[in-house]
Amino acid sequence: MRYTQHRKPASLAVDATQGYHRMIGEKTPEVEAYWQAFRAATGAGEADYHAATFADPGLSANVGKIGRLARSGEKRATCHLALDFARNGVRRREAGDCLVVLDEAGAPLCIVRVTEVAVTPFDAVGPELAVAEGEGDLSRDYWATVHRRYFEKQCAEWGVDWREDREVVCEYFDLVWTGA
Repeated sequence: MRYTQHRKPASLAVDATQGYHRMIGEKTPEVEAYWQAFRAATGAGEADYHAATFADPGLSANVGKIGRLARSGEKRATCHLALDFARNGVRRREAGDCLVVLDEAGAPLCIVRVTEVAVTPFDAVGPELAVAEGEGDLSRDYWATVHRRYFEKQCAEWGVDWREDREVVCEYFDLVWTGA
């Protein structure tokens, strides 16, 4: 997941002339209002937060679906290439951090609080993460297939080789607010 963009195109679509995808993860006025409503409704004292989708909308057609799994409470974890954070100059989330989960249009879906972060090689990720991610049939095989496909696309876009031992950042979280 990437939180910011390197360039600022006018739309959320793929910019075919420049060959990159715009990342959704900006703290727009709508996102900030959602965050402030959460703080007012819950008494949360945190002043800072992250805002992002769970995937690059240019590489996955399932961004909204994945976000809605978090909103329903079915999704309680996510996983990113460690390289993604380094390439984009984004601080990794830590236990206690809040994330405003965004849909494919950049609209807030819910807020989650990170409870645990672990860094491990992709090929060492266990079945407990697959279950917590809440996607597909919840099996490790399904998880590995869809994440490998996604990570291969990311690596190809960046011009780096995909390897099964690439480090991934596994984040577990609790749903703390839906705004409803």
